[in-house]
Amino acid sequence: MEDYSYLGSGIVLIREHGSNGAWAELGNTSAFSISPEVNSLQLADFQNPGGGIQNRVDRVTNWNLNLTFHDINAANLARFTRGHATEVAAGSVTAEAHRSYKGSWIPLKYPALAVTSVEPAGGGTAYEAGTDYIVDRGMLFIPATSTIPDATTTDNIEVDYTHGAMGRVEAGVTAQKFFEIQLHSANEARSGKRVQAVCHKVSGGMLETLALLGDEYAGPSVTQSITKDASKRTGANVSEYFYWNQEK
Repeated sequence: MEDYSYLGSGIVLIREHGSNGAWAELGNTSAFSISPEVNSLQLADFQNPGGGIQNRVDRVTNWNLNLTFHDINAANLARFTRGHATEVAAGSVTAEAHRSYKGSWIPLKYPALAVTSVEPAGGGTAYEAGTDYIVDRGMLFIPATSTIPDATTTDNIEVDYTHGAMGRVEAGVTAQKFFEIQLHSANEARSGKRVQAVCHKVSGGMLETLALLGDEYAGPSVTQSITKDASKRTGANVSEYFYWNQEK
């Protein structure tokens, strides 16, 4: 009997369901598993004192698709946070208004590469870098010895700075989407024989945890449902959910 052991590595492709658009790579993905949920109906054997089961029916209630991905980019976060992703070009910001307080940080709208000026709100003599403010971690820090007075009820400084290109995600602003998801893998246990798993219509699940601090690489997990795509039923024994191809 031929050995069909399986140890897979490969890539995951994704696109919006029904879009017929370009496929995008999900990136480095350490888990791709399909697991059914079953509702078991059992009829007990009432005819014998020892009990037992007269009959049983297992009905599939859901096909779960579980993913763990490691490329934490804007596109992936938008897909799994009901978000909207945009590209922010590298550029400069002028007169961004803030309230400053001695001994406190000032987060900017974008992480600063360089701060070119910090001035009083409305204009005036620029404050001195390294003395009145320190640029660190893309933010401003106002030392206790700064000559910048603490803010009262309004913004008291304006900041000019430059920033790099970045991806931006506004989370929780879109409705749930459906995706087409495919796995294209090589079975290392069979000398790289090719394997495909094609899921026709997958509900856009929410990531379980986004761990942004820690001692290990981030790997958000997402549990989704493979739902019925009636358009795929083109004949007998053709699945409306998913199919698997395996090179012999």
